[in-house]
Order: sequence, then structure tokens, then C-alpha cells
Amino acid sequence: MKMSSEDYFKNISIMGRLCYLFMCIEKYLVSMYPDRDWRIVAERLWQWTEKYWDEAQEESDQIIPEYLMEFSTYEKTNRRCFDGELSRELYDKLMQLYDGITDGNSEDEINQVLFTTVEWGTVCEGAGFSSADAPTLGYLEWMESVMQKHSIELPDRELVANMTKDQKDGWGDFCNCSHLSIILKA
Repeated sequence: MKMSSEDYFKNISIMGRLCYLFMCIEKYLVSMYPDRDWRIVAERLWQWTEKYWDEAQEESDQIIPEYLMEFSTYEKTNRRCFDGELSRELYDKLMQLYDGITDGNSEDEINQVLFTTVEWGTVCEGAGFSSADAPTLGYLEWMESVMQKHSIELPDRELVANMTKDQKDGWGDFCNCSHLSIILKA
């Protein structure tokens, strides 16, 4: 019998859980939209494992369709959502990537999947392990349920087994974990 997410991940660091979340997001994206090049999204996700999370989250927020499409123009979006930090080139690439998939509606499944990273960052910001423990487990269970709904094979949990909660008070070590990416390896 397969161990539940909560049981499996209770000894895995927040960083290990985040890596698993990224692995799930990638499998979702390439399974649901195999004709798209998700590299730009994967790069924004995996950079999070090497930086302080507040800086990393600002960069990964730029891939969220709801944020990108909140306003009708690049200029308004860049100014109001990203404090002038979103390049025109990135904006154009992402708008093309999401064309025909989402119009930025918060109820669109792809938006909800990618928005999980925003929620993750919010519950983890300034929190101790004990405060972030249950919510991060909940996000992993939700993500796995989305994948199971679409019969998408879950990533191998053993790939993050060495990222235990005894590292940095449960948070885990910074690492270049992009080797776990199915998109960046391709």
C-alpha cells in the first residue's frame, strides 16, 4: 500500500517538499499541454531553490497567469503587479505561452496549479517549520489530487528523500535542484 503524502513528507524539509511540488507542476504542464515549451516557467520555479525565498518568489510570481493578465497592457501589468521589474520580453513570451490555455481567470486549473507557489511562499514567509508544516503538506496533497484526476503519473518521491527536516531547522539547504526538472533536462 502506498504511503500518503502526509506520512511520506512529514520527515522531508520544506525545500524537499517545494522541489516535489515543482516536479508535480512540471509533470502537470507537460502532460496537459505537451505542445508547449515550458522551459521559461521551469527556470522561474527552480531558481527558488538557490535564493532567499522572498527574492525567488518575486521572480516566480511573474509566471502566474492571473497576475500577467490582470491588466490589459504590458505597461499597466508591469507597473501595478511587478513594480517595473517584469521585462517586456518575458511578458511577451509568457503571453504567447498561455495563449489559448487561459485568460488569467483565477478559476482556471492551470492558474490554480501555478498559484500554489504563491500560496506556498505566503504561508512560509517568516514562519517557523511548525507553522509551515501542515499547509505545505496540504498543498502537496492538493497537487497530487489534481494530477490523479487527470491520470498523470506522480513524480518519484524518492528523489527528494535525502532532503530531510533535520537540515536548517526543517527548512532544508539551498541547492541547485534543477537536476530534478524533467523540463530543464530535456
